[in-house]
Amino acid sequence: MARLLDVIGRRAIKTKTFDGTSGNGLVSVPVPLFTVTGRVLILHLVPTCTTLLTESGGTATLALGVTGQVAAFIAATTATTIDVDEVWTATGPGATELGAKVLPAGLMNVAINKDIIGTIATGSIDAGVIEFVCRWAPLSDGATLVAA
Repeated sequence: MARLLDVIGRRAIKTKTFDGTSGNGLVSVPVPLFTVTGRVLILHLVPTCTTLLTESGGTATLALGVTGQVAAFIAATTATTIDVDEVWTATGPGATELGAKVLPAGLMNVAINKDIIGTIATGSIDAGVIEFVCRWAPLSDGATLVAA
């Protein structure tokens, strides 16, 4: 069974509700999404907005990356351009509505050994929800990835 899981990957889901508090959308405070132990291969990471993001003061931006490389997956994106039922895959307006979407290379087949985080800049995100679905496989013995 373990070998089958290594081939098809394991799945972790993090539903992040933003409310403008520390770790949940406050400007300049990392948003913990997944905790990583060891080395893992991200087979795919799919962030989907389920509730519209809103901001308080300033134009809030959100980037998706790992500790020390905050835009490893997606660079800073104006939060209010990520709409409900859109898969967030790029920095500009026009994340893709659900239907059919080929994920960009930055969200697939990425080896990491640091926690996955969101980074809020410029202004706080005070409301909204994004669901992050991550399929991953271990690259080192005992490696794990769990929702933070």
